[in-house]
Amino acid sequence: MRITGGELSSLRIPTRFASHVRPSTDRVRESLFNSLQNQGLIEGARVLDLFAGSGIMSAEFVSRGASEVTALDRDGKNIANMKELKAMHPLLSTLQIVKGDVWKWSPEQSFDLIFADPPYDMPGIQSLPDRLLPWLKPGGKLLIEHKPQVQFAQPSEQTRTYGSTTITIFVQA
Repeated sequence: MRITGGELSSLRIPTRFASHVRPSTDRVRESLFNSLQNQGLIEGARVLDLFAGSGIMSAEFVSRGASEVTALDRDGKNIANMKELKAMHPLLSTLQIVKGDVWKWSPEQSFDLIFADPPYDMPGIQSLPDRLLPWLKPGGKLLIEHKPQVQFAQPSEQTRTYGSTTITIFVQA
């Protein structure tokens, strides 16, 4: 697996994360990040990566100019893998790695962007927008990666489907 763009483009990341992790594909990441960059949403942004797994999304945000990225995951193997990733390049020293559960953790500050890639079969996935939207600054965006069959009750700004992966984007009023 490699970073698809930005200052760390082509950097290969460690793959000693937990076996249940399903990293976003290069195609999905490249398309999503190009769109976010074209909208001017990454440069200088404060970003939260939930269910961070391999840490690839966090590294992509850092690589493309986010000023602060926090990666949250509850699996110790994933945390160790992200710490190894963080040590690979000085630019990644800004990455904050937190061991915690999305349903129990609460941030001290709000974010410009939140990316959540929960397990596709996670119970309660439809309630994620209710939990996470209050963590955003006004106008901030929540991006949830999920299987195409999942429907959310909350109104979304956009839905993009890439084969068996869908990303739904919500905006904090």
